[in-house]
Amino acid sequence: MKKTLSLHAFAAATCFSPAAGASKGAQPPIRNIHTFPKNTFIENIAVRSNGNLLVTSMSVPTLFTINPSLSDPDASVLHTFPNATGISGIAETAPDVFALVTGIWDLANTRAEPGSLAIWTFDLRRTPNAPLDTHLSPPALLARIPDSTILNGLAPHPSNRNLLLAADSARGALWRVDLTTGAHAVILESDLLKPTGTAPGTHLGVNGLRAGTDGYVYFTNSAQGFLGRVKVDRNGEGVGDIEVLSRSADAGEGVVYDDFALDFASPSFPSSSSSKETAAGAAKQAIWIASHPSYAVRVGLGDGEQWVVNDTAKLLNPTSAAFGRGGKGQRRTLYVTNGGEFVGNDLVNEGVVAITLADD
Repeated sequence: MKKTLSLHAFAAATCFSPAAGASKGAQPPIRNIHTFPKNTFIENIAVRSNGNLLVTSMSVPTLFTINPSLSDPDASVLHTFPNATGISGIAETAPDVFALVTGIWDLANTRAEPGSLAIWTFDLRRTPNAPLDTHLSPPALLARIPDSTILNGLAPHPSNRNLLLAADSARGALWRVDLTTGAHAVILESDLLKPTGTAPGTHLGVNGLRAGTDGYVYFTNSAQGFLGRVKVDRNGEGVGDIEVLSRSADAGEGVVYDDFALDFASPSFPSSSSSKETAAGAAKQAIWIASHPSYAVRVGLGDGEQWVVNDTAKLLNPTSAAFGRGGKGQRRTLYVTNGGEFVGNDLVNEGVVAITLADD
């Protein structure tokens, strides 16, 4: 009962409420991939080189894997972490090597117990002909972060693969973590990264975090309602001003940006192509934002235009998104995690869905 009440409060805190947004063009097909047992709040997603999904939950300390190519896949347990109640962010730091954050979570306030946050690395590389999803070693503890109460989105540094960046939604800051030594420090604080208050619904500042191929780190600020980016130097520190790229209010009343996926598939981003080719390629670049309560929002980087996919039956408080890996069909499949919806005091229909996108 205590967990259920906490989950219910957490839902209210993250704006699980009706909203309306305009959309342009035909809505793409959406299909269910997997639904988790009730009261399993699904938080984040990453995609392995073999195409399998890695899914985290903030209500259980288990990393799940799903093979989306199957017609009715199970969610298999890869690892359950000690001294934690859930997992927040996850990011690939090297081919088939992932970093993730565990903690003892107060879901009602979306904060971790002081001193409980830990960053782990998980090497999923396998020997030739080994069974799928077997790994050579257990997760390794990289660092404990006692001076933070929430590390949310994670991203590798855009060019320095020895560094991991982490979004602190409470402090309004970005952390740098050395993937070799575990040394860590706050490297960027800004009013544009901060939440707007401490009450549920206003207390999540910088949230999703992704590294572009263009030297920028992209992020959402849920409380302030925008998508932004900042260029970083080799040490991860900000270079120049933070740019606001889009605002959730322009996608529709009540839309709340959460985590997101970069759609930077064009070889012209960046490249040594002609300026005409580069401009054409950059115009196709987009960011797909999982948005409460029932949206996937595409933001075009060339023009800032937003296209809203709205499905109140299949997009149930989306929390994150990632593109598939493999053939062209997988690369145009957007996997979206659903936080779920409440029936009474139970969180239900949390899981993963797939949006099939047309070529740009």
